[in-house]
Amino acid sequence: MFVLQMHGAPGSGKSTLARAIGARTGALALDKDVIKAALLDSGIDERAAAAGAYEAYFALAESIVAQGVSLVLDNPVYWPRVEAGWHAISRAAGVPPLLIECVCPDRDELRRRLATREARSSQPREPIDASALSGTIAVGGARLTLDTTRPLADLVADALAYIRAAVAAP
Repeated sequence: MFVLQMHGAPGSGKSTLARAIGARTGALALDKDVIKAALLDSGIDERAAAAGAYEAYFALAESIVAQGVSLVLDNPVYWPRVEAGWHAISRAAGVPPLLIECVCPDRDELRRRLATREARSSQPREPIDASALSGTIAVGGARLTLDTTRPLADLVADALAYIRAAVAAP
């Protein structure tokens, strides 16, 4: 069993990699944007939808790991509440908190991804500067950082090796 937190800017490849890891391991990839978009689409304002999405997200995550299912948390870790929630879910599952950070160093590619993806109402269509958002943190700790301009098969192989090594560690 494992709990893996994805991290990175919108368009960096978090969701694509999260779903691929889930498919290869049998883990559930839980996407926060599904919840937030549903709240926005129901008429809830942005601020309330963001807060409510994370509360629902972590409650679902806790329920999933309580059933013994490995989990890939698909959302960035820009706020203290998110980091605390990910760590709490890992503790509840009795596993180390794993972190994969996705980066897309090619700004043109990042813009292309954001402009052409099937975006939910909660997802930006232009690059964002997370450091300019209110209350953001620089997430600390060990992680695997992946350049997502590389082939997906290579990224999945690196991610699986990282997960196996962490799960096997005493």
